[in-house]
Amino acid sequence: MAERKPAFAVPAEVTRYFDGKTSTPAFSWVDVWAEEHAYKFTVAKAVELDVLNAFRSTISTAISEGRGFESWKPLIEKELTRLGWWGPRMVSDPTGAQPDRMVNFASDRRLKTTFWSNMNTARAAGQWERAQRSKRVLPYVLYVRTTSGDPRVEHLQWVGLILPIDDPFWRSHWPPNGWQCKCQVRMISARERDRLLGTERVIGQDPDGNDIKIRYTDQAPDLGPDLQHRNRRTGEVSMVPPGIDPGWQTNPGLARASTLVQNLDTKLAAAMPEDANRVLRDLWSDPYLRIAPRLPQAFALPAGHNAGIAAELGASSPVISITGEAIRTLLGAGLDIDDLSVLPDVLSSTAVKSYPTDERPEIEIIARLGSVIWRSILRLAQGGLMRIERLEQGDE
Repeated sequence: MAERKPAFAVPAEVTRYFDGKTSTPAFSWVDVWAEEHAYKFTVAKAVELDVLNAFRSTISTAISEGRGFESWKPLIEKELTRLGWWGPRMVSDPTGAQPDRMVNFASDRRLKTTFWSNMNTARAAGQWERAQRSKRVLPYVLYVRTTSGDPRVEHLQWVGLILPIDDPFWRSHWPPNGWQCKCQVRMISARERDRLLGTERVIGQDPDGNDIKIRYTDQAPDLGPDLQHRNRRTGEVSMVPPGIDPGWQTNPGLARASTLVQNLDTKLAAAMPEDANRVLRDLWSDPYLRIAPRLPQAFALPAGHNAGIAAELGASSPVISITGEAIRTLLGAGLDIDDLSVLPDVLSSTAVKSYPTDERPEIEIIARLGSVIWRSILRLAQGGLMRIERLEQGDE
């Protein structure tokens, strides 16, 4: 059989998002909650890793090859049949919190839900990443009418809304905004925004034949206060905006980027000193690190680990960080994220020079990697933490 080729080029951002997840067996979809879905792959009742990985590998293939549900289904059927999981099976809750349940992974309804949720969150994350890259030219987001024949009333009220890409509204309302939600957004220029605002357009008709109009606006509708939702499995309480299904009140791409540092801090805290650089290399090889410098909020990324320099500077931690502002400056000077991926190795160097000053002592780290010499100036920041003040590279 000839190799299948997608009808269109699948954006690399979409495949990167999905393939960057880690497999997390779970008895219930809510065992992995909200933002966690941005970096964990799970399928309800797939409590065995080989079963979960069968779903993960075949969905990854479907994403990369641009397959739809009907052409994906034979792939997962073949894998689950091989594992003895095609058809009804009893599944035990590993936590013991719930009784054994019957699951049928051959059910079209269950398969479609699994396929839809993973495909659409990956596409949403990819769209958000591309929007972050293009926001200088297309800085605004337009909420577009759903293609559903029976749209949610709340979602229709967001149609025509135009807000900047970094507006807090998109942290929770970047579609899909619920199970089987077909809403979309489109990036537009400032000129198109100015042309649309205040105008009206007919987008369809209601069951009685009356025109449905939208008005383009930059004011989000007030649908009332956020609703409190308690996760029945974890007990976690979340605030969910009206009109959004619980668990979908996140922006997949933003959640992946913003949790990157949080997850890394947790790993570093648990890592032995000799493992710290390995953990840091994992961070700097994560494709979603490319988004971090584009985020509007201030942040600092762990970039290196050097206990010797920490002792010399009197730092409170051996971790060396670099601010988002410093990363943006370096990228503007011609470096890219791939260049910065060597930072964990550069900052572990023992070749240093000290520069005592009246204010804060400085230390210069010199590292030779291949034919490139890196020089990094470190200073103590607030709280006794080490920060990269300056970073330069040059040929031998």
